[in-house]
Amino acid sequence: MDISLIYELETSDPTDAGVKRSYDQCIEQVQLADQLGYRAVWFTEHHFLSRFSYSSAPEVFLGHLAAKTRNIRLGHGIVLLPFRINHPLRVAERIAVLDILSNGRVEFGGGRAISESELSAFAVDPDDTRPQWEESLRMLPKMWMGESFQWESPTIPIPSREVIPKPFQKPHPPMSVACTQPATIEFAAKNGLGVLGFGIGQGQSNDYVRMYREKIRNAQPLGAFVNNRFALFVHTLCCPTDDQALALQGPNFKLYNEQVRSLFAPWIDGKAPHSYEWFMKYYVEQYEQMASISTQDIVKAGGACIGSPDTCFKVLKHLSDAGVDEALLFMQSYTTPHDAIMRSIELIAKEVKPRLRDK
Repeated sequence: MDISLIYELETSDPTDAGVKRSYDQCIEQVQLADQLGYRAVWFTEHHFLSRFSYSSAPEVFLGHLAAKTRNIRLGHGIVLLPFRINHPLRVAERIAVLDILSNGRVEFGGGRAISESELSAFAVDPDDTRPQWEESLRMLPKMWMGESFQWESPTIPIPSREVIPKPFQKPHPPMSVACTQPATIEFAAKNGLGVLGFGIGQGQSNDYVRMYREKIRNAQPLGAFVNNRFALFVHTLCCPTDDQALALQGPNFKLYNEQVRSLFAPWIDGKAPHSYEWFMKYYVEQYEQMASISTQDIVKAGGACIGSPDTCFKVLKHLSDAGVDEALLFMQSYTTPHDAIMRSIELIAKEVKPRLRDK
């Protein structure tokens, strides 16, 4: 199983200095991960979510990291694909430029946004996100591979144009999608796309990976090839002892769940759009369970990778044995000390990853 980092760029200090510090520390962390052989670093795309995420322009951040690193892959986890947020032509251009500048290190992930506050600010109808997301995914590889591109559609007609430049990777970068429910995992498998699993739970990883592998056998890929990779978001901090890790990251883990609950409140407390109903109901069930037990018990159940190298190994080994291809380690949270994250990156690389490889 590959080990990667993922960032939402959170901070408990929303001042200009606090945000700048989070950015600078993130760059140092990614440079260390690059030196230690982490496969990729992924950045989400969020807007207007104070304290929760300052990753509103991941394409800019990843472009900077392309010049600061040598080997680590640069992942969009994910690009928001509703047309009013990111026009598919601009997505194709930005991904291609980043791929050229990074010598072919881009991983593309697409999603449709999952918060009312983001969608309403861009005047996006939640019921339109699923078809627009799917339409963008179908267009992008054609833009990257063809000399000219034309799209006949009542929603987004595009006249014949040459979309330039083309990506460095041929025929195009690997494509994945954000998955928060079984239906999206099925869509990914059917269309030959990789899975970026967010909020679907480590406990169900066996069932979800099995379903994905079975259905992807008959994939009809949207792009030029099947990207048969299953990645999973995992709250993480590795310290010399369990007590140290829990003391530092336990409060952040709980706060993160409270912040997500607030983010989803308009659809949890009100009425969720039809295509979001399943996840909102599932999230409420998970939230209530999480709120009633300690972080230590959540870790024991495999719900977070927070602890000593031995504890982190046990959690990640479960995912590896389930067939997960890539663990997206989420370390940088509200008050997580920079030096603790740097130490965690090192411990995972030197004391956990080799044992996963030798299992």
